[in-house]
Amino acid sequence: MALEKVCHQSERHRWYDRLPASPAVQVGELLFIGGQVALDGDGRPVAPGDVRAQAKYAFERMRELVQAAGGGMDDVVDIISLHKDAREMDTVFEVAREFFTSDYPAWTAVASTGFQEPELLVSIRAIAHLGAGKKECFTPETIRWVRRFPMSGGCKKGDLLFVSGQMGADADGYITRPGDHGAQAQYAFRRIQEIVEMAGGSMDDVIDLIGFNRDPRGMDAAVDVWLQEVVADVARENAPTVTTIGTPGLYRLGLLGAYRAIADFSPGPRVAHCPPSIWWHALPIAGGAKKEGGRLITIAGEVASDGDGNIITPGNTARQARYALARIQEVLERFGASMENVVEVSSFHKDPRAWPIVMEVAEEFFGTEAGPAWTVAGTTGLYKEGYLHEIYAAAMV
Repeated sequence: MALEKVCHQSERHRWYDRLPASPAVQVGELLFIGGQVALDGDGRPVAPGDVRAQAKYAFERMRELVQAAGGGMDDVVDIISLHKDAREMDTVFEVAREFFTSDYPAWTAVASTGFQEPELLVSIRAIAHLGAGKKECFTPETIRWVRRFPMSGGCKKGDLLFVSGQMGADADGYITRPGDHGAQAQYAFRRIQEIVEMAGGSMDDVIDLIGFNRDPRGMDAAVDVWLQEVVADVARENAPTVTTIGTPGLYRLGLLGAYRAIADFSPGPRVAHCPPSIWWHALPIAGGAKKEGGRLITIAGEVASDGDGNIITPGNTARQARYALARIQEVLERFGASMENVVEVSSFHKDPRAWPIVMEVAEEFFGTEAGPAWTVAGTTGLYKEGYLHEIYAAAMV
């Protein structure tokens, strides 16, 4: 499927030249910005040990990319920030106020075990909507505690609504149901529903959910709540995508999960595909999902297990990455699309030092030029012991 795709880069992004990835990819009014980090044009770390300086550098690079696409920072509607130390999130929020003044983007902040280089302390990926339509932000009273930060509970422009990572904290920020993964996930899912309804939609418009879990052993409890309360009556061919990632920390101790969602208000029902090579194909969880009248395809984090759930090539970094990327390709083919349609990839690794190997494999799928916007992060764990990576993607048709 032909796609008009523009890749944006600045002089300080020339280290991407040797990768099957781009700093930012634009399709129509949407700009997908890969995780911005404090690397200079030659790929050397900037300001080691100084998270404030590294955050400022990342936001400056983000601004360069948005401006190169003809927009401004007010066009940013969604951020996921990954932090080497969760205790430094407040510092990054303070820096962000230099770049965002009102109508804040949706923002999901989670910890990570590492990035491309060990000296990197923060990575900030984003999506900007460059269209002329109205940007609407929603922060209900039930999460009023987040109003102290440069973020909104949800941010909508055009047909897309991005919902910040919702967590098990009440209106004043106090932890709900300490220690109970399922109860905190239930609270978060209800906040997602509330924000989607404020924007004029319903949970039937949600095409994608990413859960970041403080303890990967709590993923089952969160997914069970999703399956039993959110998509219990949803047919597999109309299901949203779900991705689950382990994180070493969230904004405060006691929070067990952060759940970020995308809703698409384009006309028609959700359309989902989940080929039998993906082990959750019998569940109402899509391998890939989109709205019938929409252009955005979300692709669940793909992993190295076959249709029966068996781990593929245990311990083999390259082969597990190849299997995950092949599943992305297979899902896209079900939509009549190809890897050329991929605009964004976020790869999560049990060991971030595996990233160069994954990049070599990615060349087989994306070539060496004009690849997707790419974010890399280390994770404490994935859904099954034995997975070395989980690779999440988004595509435009």
